[in-house]
Amino acid sequence: MANSGPLSDLSYRNYDSSPVAKGGRWKVIARNHIMRMFKLKSYWILMVLSGIHFLILAAATYFIDSFAGNMGGEKFAETFFGRIVWRDQFMSGFQVGHFLLMAILLLVGAGAIANDNRSNALLVYLSKPCTKRDYLFGKFAGIFSLFFTALAIPAAFFYFYGMMNYREHGFISDDPFMGVKILLALVLVSAYQASIILGISSLFNQGRLAGATYAGLYVMSGLFAGLPSVIGNANDVSAGVQQMLDKIHYLSIFGGCEAIYKTVLQTNGSFAMQDRSSEMLVARPEVWLLLLVTVVPVGLAWMAAIRKVRAVEVVK
Repeated sequence: MANSGPLSDLSYRNYDSSPVAKGGRWKVIARNHIMRMFKLKSYWILMVLSGIHFLILAAATYFIDSFAGNMGGEKFAETFFGRIVWRDQFMSGFQVGHFLLMAILLLVGAGAIANDNRSNALLVYLSKPCTKRDYLFGKFAGIFSLFFTALAIPAAFFYFYGMMNYREHGFISDDPFMGVKILLALVLVSAYQASIILGISSLFNQGRLAGATYAGLYVMSGLFAGLPSVIGNANDVSAGVQQMLDKIHYLSIFGGCEAIYKTVLQTNGSFAMQDRSSEMLVARPEVWLLLLVTVVPVGLAWMAAIRKVRAVEVVK
């Protein structure tokens, strides 16, 4: 066997046949990762806490709808429900709970590849019968499924709660396709975040280092991307310049998620359940900016993962 150095790529040692059905090997990897994470109480606790916006809003709407009439507050209730933009509440749910959702992503994704690098598990995964494609897609599917579940369960709770109780307040009629849009937004945000943390995890040999790197990028990119908008507002710049500064807000991981929500839901958001024309809101990004802040980091993350995931052994 000819070798050009002390390390040899083992990816050529794949069986043509396997006890696992061809094309289904990634499912075994994904299922194993999902079942292991589902056993963690911290995952479920963080999920509930991350949906606090939906819980508070459900309690507030129930109280106002049920008791306002008895307390002589019919006009207040009518004004309250008239100002709610229902589809925006699902984006607000993410905005309120995004740090807890980041914690969930770190829990389920930071060590996905990094811990395998530390334990040299790639020697097993990428020998026989699993390919690099099976491994990477299986890890991605596991992280995606776990993060999507954390996003979807609180959102589904509020969606069905609103659908059953607030039809007369425009919950469905205001946007008949709201459910489909919300589902698409959750899928895209989950794929976006899962891809980035997968790429970061592939660069390290310890899940803690990968998690710290992702958390640092998440927080620092958000701070620096938000500074120009704050500075512009403080110095009373022209409307055109302020709009340009506001768009820099999307050049962060959080901003990319928000850009997806706003684009899919076709909204600029709501401030304190007021009209979407509030001057404090950042308008949704143009298509080119959306692609820049989402496709580029996802592409870089996958390039890193494909390059770094490699089984090697010492050859004497």
